[in-house]
Amino acid sequence: MAELVQQGKVRYIGLSEASPEAIRRAHAVHPISALQSEYSLWERTVEAEILPTLRELGIGFVSYCPLGRGFLTGQAKRAEAFENDYRHLDPRFQGDNFDQNMRLVQQVKEIAVAKGTTPEQIALAWLLHQGNDIVPIPGTKRVAYVEENAKASNIVLNTEELDRLGEIAPIGSAAGDRYTQERMNWLDVN
Repeated sequence: MAELVQQGKVRYIGLSEASPEAIRRAHAVHPISALQSEYSLWERTVEAEILPTLRELGIGFVSYCPLGRGFLTGQAKRAEAFENDYRHLDPRFQGDNFDQNMRLVQQVKEIAVAKGTTPEQIALAWLLHQGNDIVPIPGTKRVAYVEENAKASNIVLNTEELDRLGEIAPIGSAAGDRYTQERMNWLDVN
């Protein structure tokens, strides 16, 4: 990839789901511009080692699934409802995990109602308050949702609200693993 940059065929190099060690190794060969990984109110494990490594090296962060695969919209359905969707295998959408995660989302909804906004806007606003080096990429199929999500950039959360969200969803608070064990083995996050 570094050779392709030198040849002018590639402008920037990014990584996805890489461990701090892999980030450092890659960055030593050629500067890495961004890392993409899952990050949201309910998936905060990148805060422990990944984000500090990126900030030390001056690498940006692209957050995918910033709405927790749709869970943080407050409209989530159980795994069984996703017959033709990868979420039917997602441990966080199954059984007791689903119920526990919905309790977390209900608390986010309460903050949203108090602010006169939506749970997804609160979740995205929280993410935008985590640093100027973080860019969320919420996925959607509808223009109306893109427009609604964009309004999150206008929401200011005060220290009390940020603290409350942190209490509602501390690191490790989501019930269930991010992926099945097979899919977790595909990631280089350890």
